[in-house]
Amino acid sequence: MFNPQILIVDDEPNIRFVLERALRHEGYALDVAASGAEALRKLADGPPYDLLLLDLQMEPIGGLQVLQAAKERDPDLVAIILTAHGTMESAVEALRLGAFDYLFKPAMPETIRQRVGEGLRRRQQGLQRRRLLAQIDGLRQTLSELDNATEFTAPPLIPQRFIRSGSLVIDTHHRAATLADRLLDLTTAEFDLLLCLVKAAPKPLAPRQLVNLALGYDCEDQEAREIIKWHIHHLRRKVEPDPAQPCYIITVRHQGYLWSPDC
Repeated sequence: MFNPQILIVDDEPNIRFVLERALRHEGYALDVAASGAEALRKLADGPPYDLLLLDLQMEPIGGLQVLQAAKERDPDLVAIILTAHGTMESAVEALRLGAFDYLFKPAMPETIRQRVGEGLRRRQQGLQRRRLLAQIDGLRQTLSELDNATEFTAPPLIPQRFIRSGSLVIDTHHRAATLADRLLDLTTAEFDLLLCLVKAAPKPLAPRQLVNLALGYDCEDQEAREIIKWHIHHLRRKVEPDPAQPCYIITVRHQGYLWSPDC
């Protein structure tokens, strides 16, 4: 029977409390570490952990150091990073090092339980692959097929998930965007509109194209101009330093709108 062992690593007592409380009744064996140094000791001397809930911002040993050490000991260990909005770059680096996902602080208990559950399912898949490899160790000609299966179930590559343009970072998985390390509070339509503009840059998109691509339907040109003008007005208020003089979302006369990363 799979009895998941989870190590919670955070130097903030209230965060450790919230995480423990969110997972307490899920049937997991929970352990905690209040620093990066304590986490390294537990990883070396404690039980084999299945999942790591890991804060990035700790001193003097940070979360990335702990993640590297954990992955060296057990490449299949699942790590979920805890990060503030202003540390998106560090979260992306953690994903490159093999972290499963990240959560913005403070995360809702239901979100914590959902991501931990998905991470543990990934862990079970990894353990099952390891058992299969041991059983067919003498049949090395099948290893390439197993490698292909591993690639199929691996997390999406970072370039497919994250789109960068200047100081803007868009996470298409979480449908979140940060600009200069500031989380943008976007509606669904505003997020899709911004994503379309960034993907098309430096080419402008006409209002009717934006209605089709971002909003998912078609209409006449005049109606499209009015609809997109209203959405662009609200999007600029959330993106531009001065919405009256936009520098990110540029109006191109007789063509539409384009995204400019240089503001």
